[in-house]
Amino acid sequence: MASKSKTSLEALGGAPSLSSSPYRAEEDKKLAQLAQLETVSGSEDSSAEEAKKVNKADTIDQLGASSEEIQSLAKQDLDFLAAIIMPLVFTYCFPPVFKSVWSWLLAYVHQERAFPQLALGLPRGFGKSTLMKIYLIYVILFTDRKFILVVAATAKLAENILSDVIDMLEEPNIRAVFGDWKLGCEKDTQALKKFGFRGRNITLAAAGAETSVRGLNIKNERPDVILMDDIQSRECADSAVQSDSLESWMIGTLMKAKSPTGCMFLFVANMYPTKHSILRKLKSNPSWVKFIAGGILADGTSLWEELQPIAQLTAEFENDLAMGRPEIFYSEVLNDENVQANNLIDLSKLPAVPHEEGDIPAGNFIIIDPATDKLGADEVSVGYFEVHDASPILMEMEEGRFSPGDTIRKALHYALSKNCRLIVVESNAYQYSLLYWFDFICQQMGIQGIECVPIYSGSRAKNARILDMFKAYAAGEIYVHELARLEVHLQITQFNPMKRDNTDGLLDLLTYAPRVIMEFGEYVITGNIIEAQEFDALEVPLFNSGF
Repeated sequence: MASKSKTSLEALGGAPSLSSSPYRAEEDKKLAQLAQLETVSGSEDSSAEEAKKVNKADTIDQLGASSEEIQSLAKQDLDFLAAIIMPLVFTYCFPPVFKSVWSWLLAYVHQERAFPQLALGLPRGFGKSTLMKIYLIYVILFTDRKFILVVAATAKLAENILSDVIDMLEEPNIRAVFGDWKLGCEKDTQALKKFGFRGRNITLAAAGAETSVRGLNIKNERPDVILMDDIQSRECADSAVQSDSLESWMIGTLMKAKSPTGCMFLFVANMYPTKHSILRKLKSNPSWVKFIAGGILADGTSLWEELQPIAQLTAEFENDLAMGRPEIFYSEVLNDENVQANNLIDLSKLPAVPHEEGDIPAGNFIIIDPATDKLGADEVSVGYFEVHDASPILMEMEEGRFSPGDTIRKALHYALSKNCRLIVVESNAYQYSLLYWFDFICQQMGIQGIECVPIYSGSRAKNARILDMFKAYAAGEIYVHELARLEVHLQITQFNPMKRDNTDGLLDLLTYAPRVIMEFGEYVITGNIIEAQEFDALEVPLFNSGF
């Protein structure tokens, strides 16, 4: 069920892999040209004395390019810059979304007499802090900014960022092409670096959140770049008092320490599953320019497949879901500020399926939701149900953008492979036309004994029906098998009863299941046990006709 796997991820949110793209081939060629330059760094065992003996001219000759050419390429290309400042760390080329973030940042840093307020939301574990360190190197090497203030949740974390930036400046590749920053060093402490470099005096300072930065003025300069990197901890986001205090300090103290001639404010974080998340507030603030991406994109692929494969993300989500904490994945990996919009059902307390593998069901049926009743929706939901102890159980499902022919073929495959003779189609408005095509194709294929019947939603609002289904699910009147649980629980947690355009195709199937048993019971009942056992031994090809 390939489409099932994809659908389970579409509800989450991902960037295409670069492994087979022409872009990746071009990047590999580019990085291959850097091989000789990267060897200047040597192995991790190379001594500092040997690194000092590297001759600048020899290094440029090894690459076969002038210093100006290397500087120009480093300024233009994120991957090239990352490769020369982190040759032992840089493994994968940045994905397209990160390239877009990079271009977005560069568009603001070169503005004069401007005070851009940027909020960048990238998921946890995708290298957002590393990207920020590379960005600070770019600011040092290629802009006229003089005072960079780095703020983190604690002073120690901010100092760690500063230390990594200095390590990048001390990379032999950088010293060979851009010069040695230490030659103009005036002060070098963990929290403060002052040095002359690239034709100007530069100050790098580190501070923790809610520390004293009021009136910060060094060498007659105030900060013209303020990087706020994960300044809000999870504990802070859980507390209204701490969050209000941090937000007040950020606006009233930190941002007021800016240079009067221009300052770039860059807030970098991920969402938290709480209304006190500062990134969530900035997203709705019209004064801030936002760039927020989730770890899984709409097409079901990972934001950075090489770094965080989609299978790895899926396993992480399943673990969070099993622990009863799916909201952590939604907020911190998917950056979904509407996480857990539905708090009406506790997923961790839902009853387990009461039957064991191999139990023969008392009946079975298939429900199809063509999904044309949803605003802007174009997905079809197909669910296979079994009846055990008079309770419907959603055993398997497929959901996707299927054509009418594909929808019918998937439903017939379930019917033939599961010995099921009842297919129920939601038939509001022109959805009813799908029944005609079912009858037509069954006659064309010579299939007999399968009943295709309509079911109508009635006059009751769909959201009200879904809320009743939640109660039935929690009470053990409806069950969901583990093969379909991930997709169903995704839709449950994202369901908002105050909206009409929810992604709720699978939830709709569950609302109809009890009615199907009551209204079409004679078609639901399975044949005798011996017949069912013999049928289970048969193998049905996936596509056994020309249709």
